[in-house]
Amino acid sequence: MKPKIKIGNFEAACLLLNMLASKIILDFPRTVAEDAGSAGWLMVFLVSVAVFCIFFLISRLYKRFEGNDILDIGERALGETGKAIVGLLVIVQFMVIIPIVLRQFSEDIKVISLTVTPISGIILLFCIGMITGAYLGIETLARIHALAVPVLAAAFVLILAMSVRRFDLSKITPWLGLGPGVILKKGVNNLSIYSELIVLFLVMPFLHKQSDYSGIGRYGIVLSGLFFVLSSISYLLIFQYPMATEFFLPMYQLARSITIGRFLTRIEAGFILIWASSAFLYLSSGLYFVTRLFQKSFGLNARKPLIIPFAILIFTLSMVPENLYSTLQIEMSVYRKYAWMITLLLPLIILIIASIRAGGKKKKEGMEWS
Repeated sequence: MKPKIKIGNFEAACLLLNMLASKIILDFPRTVAEDAGSAGWLMVFLVSVAVFCIFFLISRLYKRFEGNDILDIGERALGETGKAIVGLLVIVQFMVIIPIVLRQFSEDIKVISLTVTPISGIILLFCIGMITGAYLGIETLARIHALAVPVLAAAFVLILAMSVRRFDLSKITPWLGLGPGVILKKGVNNLSIYSELIVLFLVMPFLHKQSDYSGIGRYGIVLSGLFFVLSSISYLLIFQYPMATEFFLPMYQLARSITIGRFLTRIEAGFILIWASSAFLYLSSGLYFVTRLFQKSFGLNARKPLIIPFAILIFTLSMVPENLYSTLQIEMSVYRKYAWMITLLLPLIILIIASIRAGGKKKKEGMEWS
């Protein structure tokens, strides 16, 4: 049964862009500097090109199955069991990254402004926003993204524009950073910076014109890739490696270093609300997709009764790491290593299997008619 809810291309693109690029607000520029040194920006560029090429191949295979989400393709490839397996794998991916992002944003807000507030209280505040957004549903979330993402993008560009006068090209030398071998090796793990691309394979049935999914994906990858490269190179042009690895909130540090005249300083305070909005939208969308996946994977009639149980589980998982450092370690040592397999390899594998089965079925029908 086709969903009655429909979202426009621009709304879907904004949803995808925020899911992909919101990590810039967290630790992204610092982690790529850790991985590739002064060539962190180059590694990100190569990763973006690789993901674009892989997505092009996926979109070519998807043409035969337009209007189906990744669970439908799993069912076509391996039956009901395939749908459940694919659904569980994607749910696990979301249930790893959402608590990590929730804890990171909460720790960041605590350090920046709510220094005496218990971390559990800040996480609970984000959870309330998550629950509200998940109850509103994909249509409302997509429309809010369409309003918020242009503002978020403008704030990001403004920070970079005001930082230009402090750029120093000598700070990104040597150009190959820690070496070509390190760039390629670490680049494989960093394919996971596009792990939220899986969202596109979930919203396909909701698109007004389902054949436009390929264009939405291409624009999402290109724009997020541009933001990734600009954020990492701008950060490295101001904070030279290895000093660039010391700041746990790179973009906040970048904004904090901006001064306009003698009296207009500490402008980063104006961006905290905008960054928090990006976090709320990311987390709300993540919770929505988890409940939607669980509902469809196991053939349940309703999605909303799942919201509170999953929100409690996410809250509990976010409290497991002892501190921010432990949270970052889980992201880098576990999530970054394996998430790209679910986002990029899994769709490729099930699409190939589904295409072979569809071709065999068509051939068999043709033989019967003859």
